[in-house]
Amino acid sequence: MGLPAVVTAISGLIPAAGHSAPPPTAPWRHGRGDDTITVDLPQLRYEGNWAPRQAAMRVLARELRLRTRLEPVDEPGTALAESTSIFETPFLYVAGDAALPEFSASAEANLRQFIDLGGLILFDAADGGSDGAFARSVEALLGRIAPSSELAPVARDHVLFRSFYLVDTPVGRTAAFDHLRGIQDEGRVKALLMRNDLGGALEELPDGRAAHPCVPGGSEQRQWAIRFAVNVLLYATCTDYKADRAHVETLLRSRRWR
Repeated sequence: MGLPAVVTAISGLIPAAGHSAPPPTAPWRHGRGDDTITVDLPQLRYEGNWAPRQAAMRVLARELRLRTRLEPVDEPGTALAESTSIFETPFLYVAGDAALPEFSASAEANLRQFIDLGGLILFDAADGGSDGAFARSVEALLGRIAPSSELAPVARDHVLFRSFYLVDTPVGRTAAFDHLRGIQDEGRVKALLMRNDLGGALEELPDGRAAHPCVPGGSEQRQWAIRFAVNVLLYATCTDYKADRAHVETLLRSRRWR
């Protein structure tokens, strides 16, 4: 399907064409009334090191509160693939620094239903491109839960790169890959594979300092990683951005997850 030149402004959530998002120094205020949209940023728990970047989603939740009208929970939750709790939000974060374990048939069925019903899974390789075992296991998993789709590079003109910020390259802690790969269904992204360690760029120490250096771009690269992460969450909550389904709150209330 054709992609719109600019995402339609969604009740003030996304800036209109030609305008940048509000800077972190001038965020929208809390207590915004009925237009506030509460959402969780759950991370998938599995056997093994499922949380190599433990604070990443907490930092992203804070940045979303500062920059958008989304109101993420203070402490993002966790979920098991076998649990129906994954259907309570349109976004699921899966990180790892090694190969994913084998999931049960019921777990894979849940993940398949999640993406088929409109959810977005972000797979984030904490190795930042140095290993590849996590990425290969994600490829295998997606081959089972989305067998009719191909994990392919997401085009730079996809709305994902401009759902809030205009982003050219999906960097993270590293910039080893100049593109990200995804599973798409008629233009809608159902799953993303990020190999530049997005969580590593987001994660902070308890005192607020960056937990990991971003190479080669340093603090500027970290800011671009944050912007891209914000884009991903806006895309996940706004689904396909068609004009007749553009109001996020309506979508979240009406979507039948189960």
